[in-house]
Amino acid sequence: MCGRLVITSSALEIAEHFDFASEEQIAVANTPNFNVAPTHQLLSLYESDGKRVLEPFHWGMQPLWNAQQDGRAPVINARAETITEKPMFRDRIVGGRCVVAVNGYYEWLTTHAAQQKIPYFISAQNMEIINMCALWHTRVIGENSIKEVAIITVAANVQLSAVHHRMPAIVDPFNVDTWLKGSVSDSVQLLQSWGGEPLQMHEVSTRVNAVRNNSPENIAQISTQVLPTLFD
Repeated sequence: MCGRLVITSSALEIAEHFDFASEEQIAVANTPNFNVAPTHQLLSLYESDGKRVLEPFHWGMQPLWNAQQDGRAPVINARAETITEKPMFRDRIVGGRCVVAVNGYYEWLTTHAAQQKIPYFISAQNMEIINMCALWHTRVIGENSIKEVAIITVAANVQLSAVHHRMPAIVDPFNVDTWLKGSVSDSVQLLQSWGGEPLQMHEVSTRVNAVRNNSPENIAQISTQVLPTLFD
């Protein structure tokens, strides 16, 4: 499950990463966030009328038929194996694909010896931007509308499976266009365990468990908090 993110690149850096033309205006500002949680805004790239758009989306989707803010927990992840079947996502894979740009994310390891889950920070080398495949829709709430997004997950690769059995679906820059506007079959083929340049992973403090803790200290490597046992 992908439930906390790190975004340190500026909107301009993200726009340049996606090869926006120089005349494109990015009417959004963002500051480094070392503890991005559901309900926060995620800068997302999508296609509209043949043009790339970079816009902040609300992280967490509610069904389109739910026209109220009723306190129901939002859906923050969509399993790649079922997105073509589930009513909430099957139309979105046709016309609601996007890419969420992040610099890393957290995952939690559960062991029998631990008194609590142990967080790890996962990123590309040098905190380069990671392209996460996602789905979005516009939900109408009364007289207002909100663009909501859910990040797609796949089975973890061998490296990351040591911490968790799922990971975000990551697409390399060369395949962003295919994900955004390719056929459904071609796009779904991209939803695979990451096999590109190995990601970096290290243990971090449990301070990340509290959203209010938002500083570079969150991603600092620390000594192991719990040793594996014969039962893990």
